[in-house]
Amino acid sequence: MIDVHAHMQSAEFKADLKTVLLRAKTTGVRAIICNSTSFDDSIECLELSRTFSDIFPAIGLYPAEDASQLEAVLNLIETSPDIVAVGEIGLDYRYGKDLAQIEIFRKQLELAKEMGLPVIVHSRSAGKYVLEILEAMEMDKVVLHSFDGSVKLVPRIIELGFYVSIPVTVVKSKQKQELATLMPVDKLLLESDSPVLNPFDGRNEPANILHSLKAIAELRGIGPKELETQTDRNAIKLFELRI
Repeated sequence: MIDVHAHMQSAEFKADLKTVLLRAKTTGVRAIICNSTSFDDSIECLELSRTFSDIFPAIGLYPAEDASQLEAVLNLIETSPDIVAVGEIGLDYRYGKDLAQIEIFRKQLELAKEMGLPVIVHSRSAGKYVLEILEAMEMDKVVLHSFDGSVKLVPRIIELGFYVSIPVTVVKSKQKQELATLMPVDKLLLESDSPVLNPFDGRNEPANILHSLKAIAELRGIGPKELETQTDRNAIKLFELRI
């Protein structure tokens, strides 16, 4: 299994990161893409990827972060040859539309496109708007992370050729279950969003994507091993992982 969206640099993992990674490996997690939200966060993510062979870095400026960091983050993306994606970037309209986020999003998309890198996109309460921007900019290597938009948008997502990463909340969320069923299997990915989005008690961690794998396989009427093979293949192809 491959966890395409986690935040292993989170303070919640400082005390026992090695144990968490060992538990993930024992569960069958082969690789973890460590997503960043700020400049300092990106530096920590890069450092972890250089320490642990199963962590791969994605650098980006999260929409709710201080926009003054943007140039530093863009420079870091340009000068970090080991990153596998630009992320976590996007729009967050949970508390209303924030038009200032659009330019930050677009600049990171432009650089990702120029460098040929995939983007990992946050779109809380902004699914329709994110899709409009991605389509207008002709983005092709796109992961919609924990997409919370209407499943009525799925045909458009499919037409655009985007991937969707399904979080562990699929075990309880009807919307995520519909999403996991409607998307083509060759566009599905697994994610934990560790340390958050745990449908159970306590901190989330990469090992929990095993619950997602089993739940999605059951929903789709296929074997967990078959789904694991396909989602691994999808992630390895998109992010050009060497594992």
